[in-house]
Amino acid sequence: MKNLDKKAYDIICNWHKTIGFNPVYNGIDYSLIIRFYLWDKVGRALRLKNNIDFGEIEFYKMEYRSFPQYFTPLIPNGNFKKWFFSNKKLIFIPFQSTHTNELIRKLKTINKVKPISKTSNGILSKRNIIGSINYNTDEIWSKALCKNLILALQSNGIELIVEDKWLLENQIIGTVSVTNLAIAELKSNKPHALYVHSDNHPPYINYVLAAQKLAIPTFTSQHGLDCEHYFLDDCFADYVGIWSKARMEKYQMNSSIQPKSYKVTGNFFLERITKKNLTSSKKRQILFITRPHKPIKCYSPSRNFKEGVEILDVILKYLKQNQDVFLKVKPHPMDSVSLYEDSIVSNGLSARAGISNGTLDELIQQSTIIVTEDSTGGVEAMRFGKPLIHANLSNVTPVLPFVENRAALPGFSRDELLRSIDHAFKLKEDEKGELFEHQKLLANKLMPVGRVDTLVDFIITNI
Repeated sequence: MKNLDKKAYDIICNWHKTIGFNPVYNGIDYSLIIRFYLWDKVGRALRLKNNIDFGEIEFYKMEYRSFPQYFTPLIPNGNFKKWFFSNKKLIFIPFQSTHTNELIRKLKTINKVKPISKTSNGILSKRNIIGSINYNTDEIWSKALCKNLILALQSNGIELIVEDKWLLENQIIGTVSVTNLAIAELKSNKPHALYVHSDNHPPYINYVLAAQKLAIPTFTSQHGLDCEHYFLDDCFADYVGIWSKARMEKYQMNSSIQPKSYKVTGNFFLERITKKNLTSSKKRQILFITRPHKPIKCYSPSRNFKEGVEILDVILKYLKQNQDVFLKVKPHPMDSVSLYEDSIVSNGLSARAGISNGTLDELIQQSTIIVTEDSTGGVEAMRFGKPLIHANLSNVTPVLPFVENRAALPGFSRDELLRSIDHAFKLKEDEKGELFEHQKLLANKLMPVGRVDTLVDFIITNI
């Protein structure tokens, strides 16, 4: 399966070379932008071609129209006006999220810079929000790009399902418009820098490439740990903030495009996490932290959108065998929550198991043991001294090295996962202490605590 996963990524990156098609238009390499749209589609096509049937297609058909944010132009409605005599450096952060809040709040306190955006997010006033602007759609280029992409995929033996062909066509039409809008906004507002919290998929990469075309410095910073082989190897911004030296070395080894500079910033999101004296009324409680499992997030052919549910079923089996054990499931925002809910109900365990919307740090502190997949949340859990189990029932090895660093017990088969859950509850205090020491070492290697000031300094120094 590992070879099939690598084949998928090679096709996604090099499809245009198969037919000698030039994907560069108006100074923008669209082969870099549309990789993301192919991540799940090529994997899905290869699963079907190789008779790897997880029952995914019917589930996918119910939700494939549900993610327009990846290809729909976001039209701002602010009244920002650039003062030509102002000496403030403009930092354009077009898209806001929980990953940008701390950065924007800090930038607002610095007199020599001014953050501007396309949205307020409850942080910026209309004077910091850019206005709407006309842009081209370039339908002729969109159709040519889509036609040649489909042809190249077919030349590589990739036949997309009907739904994916329809979606791909709309994604390409949309992403060309997003790129043209980005160019127009950047030309009109003339920022001194662009910051995006992710640089390897639309709409963020569109703005990165548009800014680079206009010689505007581009910045990004890490906001999670990898949960896929190959697909997250590349970075595209000029200046990349990373949490750790380990992640920098991985980019240096694997990224086909190298930035002008890296900066180890640590994970400044950890600044707001505080340890509290939280305990659950349940003496034996499991917390299950999942990774993304929606079909749109199953990039590698080896991925199964039911992997999380298969892990859950093992945990529920343990609950049936042990009537004093309770379970909370903390799903990733891009996971299929309904599948977990259905499994809990069908197993008749709604009284002792459920989905939680609580904050991760509080759920960790209220739990006795943690079961995690390849997840940033799994490393967060290592800071709290709780027994941890790394669950992976996929057909390939996990990405994150929890077990090999002795920071977690293994759960790489159903029987092994069941045994590790039981073992975790029975660990002696000295065994817990030894496990915690390894957890602290690995957490500091992969995700040391950082400060947002380090990222701010990195940006200001390079504009």
